[in-house]
Amino acid sequence: CMIPIFVPYLNKKAKKYLTKCIDTNWISSQGTYIHKFEKALTKYHKVKYCIATSGCTSALHLAIKSLNIGKGDEVICPDLTFIAPANMIVLSGAKLKLVDINPDTLAIDHKKIEKKITKRTKAIMVVHQFGHSADMDPIMKIAKKYNLRVIEDNAESIGGKYKGKKLGTIGDVATLSFYANKIITSGEGGAVLTNSKKIAEKCYVLRDHGMSKISDPIKKYIHLDLGYNYRMTNMQAAVGFSQLEIINKVLKKRNTQMLLYKKLLSRINEIKVRSFKNWCSPVHWMTTITILKKNLRNKLIYFLSNKGVDARPMINPVHQAYHFKKYFNDKDYKNSISVSKNSIHLPSSTSLKISEIKFICNKVELFFSRNH
Repeated sequence: CMIPIFVPYLNKKAKKYLTKCIDTNWISSQGTYIHKFEKALTKYHKVKYCIATSGCTSALHLAIKSLNIGKGDEVICPDLTFIAPANMIVLSGAKLKLVDINPDTLAIDHKKIEKKITKRTKAIMVVHQFGHSADMDPIMKIAKKYNLRVIEDNAESIGGKYKGKKLGTIGDVATLSFYANKIITSGEGGAVLTNSKKIAEKCYVLRDHGMSKISDPIKKYIHLDLGYNYRMTNMQAAVGFSQLEIINKVLKKRNTQMLLYKKLLSRINEIKVRSFKNWCSPVHWMTTITILKKNLRNKLIYFLSNKGVDARPMINPVHQAYHFKKYFNDKDYKNSISVSKNSIHLPSSTSLKISEIKFICNKVELFFSRNH
């Protein structure tokens, strides 16, 4: 029996709220849970506006377009991230400018941002990677110096903090993910967070086919902009709302898991367990380890798979994607290449048992005892 990489942690209220959606026939993008979920997310993050979306990828697209970024503009993005931020920058019409990561935080290296800025640069996309914040103070300082906007992709780090500030509340606009393998889930789904009324209003319009938000039953069907259908369903919002009600419990359980993993894995000399900067209050998304000896990553993944452990390789650098690689040079992204080639994620479900964590760590240890 395989220990999966991640299983959603759902409570009984999810079923109760979903049943209510079905019983009342409010199953599409209208319904009370959309508003409840958005309101709860604004309260949790202490921001003014939240726009629930069909996914974090669509939220990223809305965030970029809400800043009027398009053809002729440039957006800076970390090279080691899931592909969605980079794809959305390009699909928005802007030029993608990739920056290498800091190997300790696995987030964008702020020391390498300025040399990528030109007169066409409009924004910096920050990804709070695997529960660890990017170093926001110097990034915000650079943004202010060059009059740039800051977009926070907080798909993996909801509940995390940077110097006491909740992630997703520091830049101009932020995005969240509620995919099934995220800290809280709505199945598929995402959200945009902002304190700007102008950004929020643009997101609301673009999310819903560019239609007017006027409540008038005739005038609301006037199209104001080239929009999209990026709406979340009431059923997704019902699940998301039930998850947000237990987020503190989830974060506590996940933190306990992270500490146990760190304790058990730290005895293995051949790996580096992810550490956290003292200015970061991390959240635990995935247990990430880096293998110190090169060319063992794939061998370890296959070994663990044969032992019933579903480990995953670290994401690939963005610049190596087939549709991007001709525009970038490997030598500019040494850190992201090295971390990607030599790192894996271990199973990190919220419901993971202590006995399962011990089993996984024992198998990792067994592998290295056989591969000196």
